[in-house]
Amino acid sequence: MSISELKSVLLGQEYPSEVRINPDQVVTNVDLFLKTSFQIAEAWTKEIDKCPAYIRLVRFHEAVNKG
Repeated sequence: MSISELKSVLLGQEYPSEVRINPDQVVTNVDLFLKTSFQIAEAWTKEIDKCPAYIRLVRFHEAVNKG
């Protein structure tokens, strides 16, 4: 999934106050998380699938869309 696809799916939605994206990672400020993660991912110059911010965005997407 590309960054633009993630943006279109994730931005402008309402989310719970906490979203667990991994057993050891909980997003507690979703708006700030999305804003900074997209900024970092867009600035990444190497392979996007190796960008930590991109990986967290994909995990966030999976977490909010499971079930």
